Amino acid sequence: MTFTSLARIALYAVAVGSGAAATAEETSTAAAEQVTIPARCLLQVKGVKYITGTCQFWPTGEGDFVLHGGDYFTYVFMSDEDGPNMAIAHWNADPSSTHAHSPLGKLKRDGACWVSDTVRICAWKLEK
Repeated sequence: MTFTSLARIALYAVAVGSGAAATAEETSTAAAEQVTIPARCLLQVKGVKYITGTCQFWPTGEGDFVLHGGDYFTYVFMSDEDGPNMAIAHWNADPSSTHAHSPLGKLKRDGACWVSDTVRICAWKLEK
């Protein structure tokens, strides 16, 4: 997997441990300064809806994005290695967690959603 976007760098920095803490903090600060877009969102895992309704959508480049709603967030990374319209996602399965350390696996694009047999991540533009 190639880590090229801010979200990938942040996740990687957290994954490699405390030696990357400064990098994770710098990347996290840079990501927080990016523009967020209110959207209508869905994060559903194994039939349970964790994000539903209005959330914040952060495009992080190269098609990658972050959704944040309530106590949950998810990172979706495009995965050219797995073919067109494929992505890999992670989320903070525990609402008290500050890292998206729980893998959601490979997802395939279906309109405004990224889906697998157990996961559905969607973001729609809010109607005014």
